[in-house]
Amino acid sequence: MRINRGLVFWGVALITAGAVALAIQAGVIDGEQARQWWRFWPVALIVIGLTIILARTPFALAGTLAAGLLVGGLAGSLVSGWPDGLGVGCGGEVDHQTGAEGGFGSSAEVDLDFSCGDLAVAMGAGSDWAVDARYAGDSEPVVTSDADSLRVTAEGGGFPFGEGRQEWQVTLPAESEVALRVEANASSSELDLDGGDFSELSLDTNAGSVTLNLAGATADELSIEMNAGSVDLTADADTAFDGNVDMNAGSLDLCIPDGVAFAVTIEDNVAFSHNLDEGGLTRSGDTWRGGTGDAAITLGVQGNAASFTLNPEGGCS
Repeated sequence: MRINRGLVFWGVALITAGAVALAIQAGVIDGEQARQWWRFWPVALIVIGLTIILARTPFALAGTLAAGLLVGGLAGSLVSGWPDGLGVGCGGEVDHQTGAEGGFGSSAEVDLDFSCGDLAVAMGAGSDWAVDARYAGDSEPVVTSDADSLRVTAEGGGFPFGEGRQEWQVTLPAESEVALRVEANASSSELDLDGGDFSELSLDTNAGSVTLNLAGATADELSIEMNAGSVDLTADADTAFDGNVDMNAGSLDLCIPDGVAFAVTIEDNVAFSHNLDEGGLTRSGDTWRGGTGDAAITLGVQGNAASFTLNPEGGCS
């Protein structure tokens, strides 16, 4: 019988990632220690290289198993957040600066395409917006705008290789209804959207951590897609959104005050953990409800090798 080693690799990797993720969430493995595993990420390249060399030898299956275990273990550790000091192609001194400012009318579309570094978005009074972008090397961000749109993207530079670090501070107007779309890769993002009014709020993050403050904010559509990273989402009694989260090798923490009406639906998942059965919530099928009255906050969650935590100890970041 011929064994498909490709399927064996991915099967072992996914099982290991799920097991490690669950162990971290259960406290069996310390999250901070797991983040330090990534200091040895070059070992994964060595093992994969040896697996290729051994492909036509009696040791091929053993090499495939070892590679799957190693890659899966590293992937599963990402539920504890993006590893400190891991910044492939995210270096360089941010000694250059560019910026722009303007104003919107009653509504606008904003697209932020960010890679490599620190992204900060906040709400400001009135209808004016501003961008203050610092960058390394030749990775100068490009800002394009008109009366009802803003787009900021970093072209050139080095991600995933080279000196392409970015540090952006973006201020959005609280008086305008905004369709905000953020793509953030290999980054630490702080989105302080307190009091914002969003017709759309879309977040696509890969290999990064996100702090999302929606206290006092409303979003007609909230969409979060996450691969290898973490999102901390904070809401309050004035928050309202209808959202969906899709994550792979990631974690979502949601902080909601007592008494606020909300509903969380857990969809089809693989190697997924949550704490919704521990909070005294009302369950109907795959939906858990808290608070009283109609839910102003609704969220659908699906994930693979991932976790969801409602009101974690210590709160959200």
